[in-house]
Amino acid sequence: MHGHFEIITTRDPVQALKIIEHQGPFAVVISDYQMPFMNGIELFSRIVAINKNIHRILITGHADLQMAIDAVNHGKITAFLTKPTPAASIRSVVLDAINAYTAEFSPVQQHVGTDTPTNPPFPRPNAPGLYAPLTVKENEVLALLAKGFSNEEISLHLNISIGTVKSHLNNLFGKMDVNSRSKVVAKAIALGMIKS
Repeated sequence: MHGHFEIITTRDPVQALKIIEHQGPFAVVISDYQMPFMNGIELFSRIVAINKNIHRILITGHADLQMAIDAVNHGKITAFLTKPTPAASIRSVVLDAINAYTAEFSPVQQHVGTDTPTNPPFPRPNAPGLYAPLTVKENEVLALLAKGFSNEEISLHLNISIGTVKSHLNNLFGKMDVNSRSKVVAKAIALGMIKS
């Protein structure tokens, strides 16, 4: 998996929640059902509260019908895999989830039965729909954000304060008309501003 995707790992679900809050955006989270402190379904229900757009894949060696029902109803899972699962199958499911995540921010989304897009078409840089062009520093922050850098890592890499990083992120949110780190990256990919 490490040769195919940018991956952050932890065995601790509490740590996973902190990583998701502070180092996102993430397109996909994969979790085992059995973990210390909480199970995978509880982890996913907490992830939904942080960012409902993250796709969630549950892996277990002890599947039963009630677990599957709970995973769908409470964990809002994208996929349910049973062990042992070949690496090629996991890669395929992850790739499908990443593609679905990216498609959710596509400019062609439509409300069913209406002509109104769920998200307005993404503006091209310097196009009338973009609130303002990005500064050089905002583009640098965006590029590092797309690589999965945390605020602290961006601060160190660009030699600016964490407060300045947060200011640039807020500017990006406003200029790109989004409200999260993951949406900034997804929209920038859709606009061709960064390569996925």
